[in-house]
Amino acid sequence: MRIGLFTDTYTPDINGVVTSVVTLQNALEALGHEVYIVTNQPSLLNTSYENNVLRLPGVELKFLYGYIMSSPIHIQALRVIKEMELDVIHVHSEFGIGMFARSAAKQLHIPLVSTYHTTYEDYTHYVNLLGLKSVDSLSKIAVAKISRVFTKQSQIVIAPSEKTKKMLLGYEIKKEISVIPTGLDLQRFQKRDGEALDRIRNKHNIIDSVTTFVYIGRLAKEKSIDVVINSIASLIKQEPNVKLLIVGGGPSDDELKAQAKRLGIEENVDFVGPVASDEVVNYYHVSDAFISASLTETQGLTYIEALACGICVFARPDRPLDGIIVDQETGYLFESEEEFTTKAVKFIRESNEERQLMHSNALAKASTFGSEKFALDVLEVYTKAIDIYFGRYSVVAIDELENGQWKLVVNSKESQETFMLDDFIMERREIKVGDEMSRVELSEMEDDQQVYEAYQLALKRIGLRDYTSFEMSDYLRAKFDLSENQINVVIDLLKKRRFINDERYFRDKVDYHREQLRGNQRIIDDLTKRGFDRIEIEEALSKEPYEDYLERGSLRAQNYYNTIRDGSRQQRYDRVSQHLIRQGYEYSIVREILDTIKDDYDLESEKSSLEEVIRKAWMRYSRRSESKREVKNKVVRYVLGKGYDYDLVKEVIEEYEHED
Repeated sequence: MRIGLFTDTYTPDINGVVTSVVTLQNALEALGHEVYIVTNQPSLLNTSYENNVLRLPGVELKFLYGYIMSSPIHIQALRVIKEMELDVIHVHSEFGIGMFARSAAKQLHIPLVSTYHTTYEDYTHYVNLLGLKSVDSLSKIAVAKISRVFTKQSQIVIAPSEKTKKMLLGYEIKKEISVIPTGLDLQRFQKRDGEALDRIRNKHNIIDSVTTFVYIGRLAKEKSIDVVINSIASLIKQEPNVKLLIVGGGPSDDELKAQAKRLGIEENVDFVGPVASDEVVNYYHVSDAFISASLTETQGLTYIEALACGICVFARPDRPLDGIIVDQETGYLFESEEEFTTKAVKFIRESNEERQLMHSNALAKASTFGSEKFALDVLEVYTKAIDIYFGRYSVVAIDELENGQWKLVVNSKESQETFMLDDFIMERREIKVGDEMSRVELSEMEDDQQVYEAYQLALKRIGLRDYTSFEMSDYLRAKFDLSENQINVVIDLLKKRRFINDERYFRDKVDYHREQLRGNQRIIDDLTKRGFDRIEIEEALSKEPYEDYLERGSLRAQNYYNTIRDGSRQQRYDRVSQHLIRQGYEYSIVREILDTIKDDYDLESEKSSLEEVIRKAWMRYSRRSESKREVKNKVVRYVLGKGYDYDLVKEVIEEYEHED
């Protein structure tokens, strides 16, 4: 399937939406689907398209976490998206790119799926600066109306939690709402980088006797970090060996630092600031527990990330956390500073066995949020959305043609389509008149047909000569409009049936080059062109005994030397040297090879060759110059440049002048 993920925020940004989009992208690609990202960048003029990521012009709003707003109209980008031939658009934003996604889906007739990541009603304080109840009430009514408008065009809406679904139903959204929690790349959170952890411990003075809590996320009013700081201050009164790491940035940064100072705990609270996404996991691993007091999460990815690292989670009760943060099993729930202090003291004083049990519980709970399951659940939604958009197709006719193909005719509620299929596809899918098929099934059938045609052509090419998997992949890319997954299917099939065997090809090619008396560099150059790794080639060639390699080079040198009929001895050796280098022998061994040449080219033969060279040169220079001395000087310089010995040149020149 060809999938477009449209989002206002993408790497290198660090937030929950980016985590969700990137996790989904990687998981879908791992399942063999083609994923395209459409996002924006802080530039009013530039549009870039690289590695399946289309970045559109936008304006950075620094007062809103650096959020980038872009126009919903991009005529040039729409042409690029049309060329992507998307099966479905999945939009992760409501404004900017989100509006453009809805426009693109409508104009290009592509099914649309929306994920509702943000509870906007929890952010109305940004427009209600005076805190008026009437403004807050009107803002929430506006959020509900806008949400209905944004989801109206979608075939299906994805909510990351039951809490979000309930909220959307309260907005009177009539679309089907599917609850799919965002998954995680669990392996990423289970890996520990010892050097990075030591570096963080040293920087923040984290020692074994200190219990470390960590908060990771935006520093903003709706995240209730002030509650976290107050709770830690309460705990320090009973357990002074406590440290809080606050990782992230946002508009409340200065206000929170002032709060920590006012409470007299600035030595216990480290404001780390924003960190790179690949560094975030290390802050979980250096900590004993994760803490957050936010009640505005649609799912709470950071809570699940903490569990995936095996650490305890302290949180306030909230619907998205139901069944995830289980009190005294995977963490502790608190509703007041006093309750937090009581439970945190209990946690600090737990035995190693109790800590290990909570560690195991955390990992077990996180394991239910794997990225593959996340992708499979979303794919089910895509398939359903495509069926809702296009309707089901009914097979109305199947006709057998003379060329071994079949004509398949299907009807939908809006159109009739015809497909040309080979016997192999018809037998494999067991298609009959009256069968119903989805748009996805039809696309898969077309993909199967393309793969089958590519496989048949590949067999014909292999009948002419052997191919490596790399060469055949390149050939298929040039001949067919196939995805990388389809090409891999063809290659795997050819390998399975032993029409392609890279190991055998490698051995045969090395043996062939050695039989042709070629050097290792020539072998390396040839095999790298055919897709083999240079390091692996060098490692394989290094296993040949040096004496055998020298003997091969000597035989090549001797054979070539024997074909040279004239020239000076130096000239002959230079020609052999150049020949060996062209054949792939290294400079380091050429001199050694030259020493092995059996040279039967005696002085008389060299003198005879010199006489002929001087005769021709004298005639050539005589036609250009009047002075005999000038002709002689030019001839001498010429033959010396050919490598002849000076005394021999002098002798032959004197004889030539005497005869003349």
